[in-house]
Amino acid sequence: MEDRQICNCMEVSYSTIKKAVEDGAKTVDDIKEMTEASTGCGGCEDEIQEILDELLK
Repeated sequence: MEDRQICNCMEVSYSTIKKAVEDGAKTVDDIKEMTEASTGCGGCEDEIQEILDELLK
């Protein structure tokens, strides 16, 4: 399910967030800066944090 949308406002998918982590993102702010996810309404911030926790464990 890597193509599932995480941020609907900015149309950012799971795979885009995963790629940002592979490129060095470690925080939600890093993800915001690198992908623009969660810079609209911010409703996906918790899900982004969960993805970070999963990928960085």
